[in-house]
Amino acid sequence: MSVYKNQNRAGEKLNMKDVIKMLKEELPNNTIDISESLELLKETINETMDNISTELGLACSKRDFTRVKLFTKLGEEINQYEQKLEQIIGLLEIEDPIENIEDVEHGGKKTVNSPDYSVYYVDTNIEHTLYENFTHKRPYGFQIGNQEKIKVKTWQEMLIKICEILITVDENKFVSFEHNPKMNGKKRKYFSKNDKGMKKPKSIGDKIFIETNISANSIRNLVVKLLKEYGYKSSEFKVYLRADYTEMHR
Repeated sequence: MSVYKNQNRAGEKLNMKDVIKMLKEELPNNTIDISESLELLKETINETMDNISTELGLACSKRDFTRVKLFTKLGEEINQYEQKLEQIIGLLEIEDPIENIEDVEHGGKKTVNSPDYSVYYVDTNIEHTLYENFTHKRPYGFQIGNQEKIKVKTWQEMLIKICEILITVDENKFVSFEHNPKMNGKKRKYFSKNDKGMKKPKSIGDKIFIETNISANSIRNLVVKLLKEYGYKSSEFKVYLRADYTEMHR
């Protein structure tokens, strides 16, 4: 029985755990979307805390203790929200989230009643950032900085190609992700030298496996982390879309 069915008294408020439990039971896909969006927010907050740390160091070096106090207080306040956010993400986590399904035009069986996917094609020259929602959307390609645009058909292919590029830049760093908690999920690894327990592992440079059975937004979040580890800014990464099927799923 859903938790909200036990809330019989008029006007009684649900606590956060009950609200999240209700979301998991009644709207699991929305719960995943919320969790993935919060993960991206957490990464943005992490970047903000890094910038606060830099500003704090500069203030100390200049003996500007007014700004030292300002950034110390700002960091303390943001850290409280950071901890609360981590708690909510932990409660929202769902075991084995969405497995992406390739579209009919990528080899799936087309039936008489299949929709006309071409209606949902979009301009492949428009740049998109990593701070967008990619649910029900399909990639056309990506670009890092001024490098050549690389075409892909799926989000999983995009993740694989990015990993193949980064491992050539610094192999030791990439392999070390296996033991980096920030680069892995709470209940399963995204990077491992052993593919046991992975649902859809892909070998990168014959050195390490990555999990590709994750949703579009989870891949987006992982790419943000990868770029940060290699010293790239998220703004240097551009995504190009091939289709947007959002209206189809309304």
